[in-house]
Amino acid sequence: MLDVPKQRPELRTRDFIQPSNQSHILMAQFPYSRRRFLGAGASLAASAFTGPNLLLRGQNAAGKRLNLVQIGANGKGQSDTQAVTLNHNIIAMVDVDTKRLEEAAKKREKHHSESNAPAPNVPKLYQDFRKMFDEMSNEIDGVIVSTPDHTHYLAAMWALKHKKHICVQKPLCNYIGEVRDLHKTATEAGVVTNMGNQGRTYEGQRMAKEWIEQGVIGTLKEIRLWTNRPIWPQGPITKKIVECPTNLDWDLWMSSEPMEPYFEFDLPDGKKNKRSNSLHPFAWRGWWQFGSGALGDMGCHIMDSTFSILGQLIPEKIDVTSGPINDKNAPMWSHLVYHMPAGQHQAMTVSWHDGMKDGVPNKPERPPFMDSELAIKAFDKATSGMAFIGTEGTIFEGEAYCQSPVVWPEDRYTQTRIDMKAGKIKQTEPRLPKELQGNPQLHWATCITDGGKPMSNFDYSCPLTEFVLLGNLAIRSQESISWDRDNMKVTNVPAANQFITRPSYREGWKPA
Repeated sequence: MLDVPKQRPELRTRDFIQPSNQSHILMAQFPYSRRRFLGAGASLAASAFTGPNLLLRGQNAAGKRLNLVQIGANGKGQSDTQAVTLNHNIIAMVDVDTKRLEEAAKKREKHHSESNAPAPNVPKLYQDFRKMFDEMSNEIDGVIVSTPDHTHYLAAMWALKHKKHICVQKPLCNYIGEVRDLHKTATEAGVVTNMGNQGRTYEGQRMAKEWIEQGVIGTLKEIRLWTNRPIWPQGPITKKIVECPTNLDWDLWMSSEPMEPYFEFDLPDGKKNKRSNSLHPFAWRGWWQFGSGALGDMGCHIMDSTFSILGQLIPEKIDVTSGPINDKNAPMWSHLVYHMPAGQHQAMTVSWHDGMKDGVPNKPERPPFMDSELAIKAFDKATSGMAFIGTEGTIFEGEAYCQSPVVWPEDRYTQTRIDMKAGKIKQTEPRLPKELQGNPQLHWATCITDGGKPMSNFDYSCPLTEFVLLGNLAIRSQESISWDRDNMKVTNVPAANQFITRPSYREGWKPA
């Protein structure tokens, strides 16, 4: 977020969110408490969502407490559980690590206590989601998946096999072929879907799109994106076979991947990882087999606004330079250039920078129109962010979600605020009420009970994930690639096509 001195209140974006004259758009300052909001399902459906109420286990769904399952219980799964547990029932929690599973259950109880909410129901605890579905499928309304990337697809497909609504953490999968298959299967199942990217729920992303479309920065000509990830080991890493912790079921953690002995890893020159030198529960992100590198971790956040602003287009070509890689691990830094076709805007490039290069953050050049002392300070401070560069100004956001964008130069931002207040800059994008902003899991659950489609439903988030993962195709091939979206293949580097689909699935994991 932009660090703005108190004497410059005109640079605070959120102070200038104005009420809309358009009744079909809900503003961020939704006046209801969460309890009043959830009790006003019919009104909300009429004003914010479309589509009929769904039926859940034979009963009318409006205003209902759902029976939900959390797969991947601790870490991100724990925060995803907290997002919905006060409003719905968590009837089962699944994690391959018994210690983390028990910790997650206790954290949920503590969250209810600290929220002055009634004690929650006691969920059933499982290590294997397949067994959980076998035993209690008929009790479940929806499933939240917050596991390592390589099991997103598997857990979601098991949920879809049982016709359950699903909310899956980003990235939806770490192979494009899985993304396509997941989208197709979910569409056929007719369930409510969502991806866990908070930025898609916020006001700021909509404002940036409206500003660009209504000429605030002139003609959009370039977009620059960056992140400080990876903050876990990548690059040259060697495996070290060690004894598996007794609380971890390594066979279940590997899931569909070919079984191998439990291992940790050594870093070059004997360096130590700040957390631990084990894959579980965090450092799997740097391994192609299990994660998807910096792109997979942050791309669906930081590229989200770009994907929306450019009309959900897919790049035609991606150029790449990066640090050293191998067939196991992503690099410690990369620089990608996505070549975007013309659509709602002219053809342009979208650049992506990540990691540390030569000991310094691998960031793009400071954008045009950010020449003042305050602008330079804001850019230098931003470890992740985005810049939408036009012919007359730049929209800048110094964090991942596009929650509070600003316009440079400062006089153009001042005029933008004036025009927003006067109604000259109109709200054309739908908003979520404040109670749902930053909470894609509750947004998903609300759509199940009250009807409608989440803003990051699979029709949107599957192509977004493909947009992101195309960068990894280029990184893994170490060459510029040309993408044939219709036929799902790289046309100029045949060897890159081996990275589109997962090489194999262990028997018993991929549902028929």
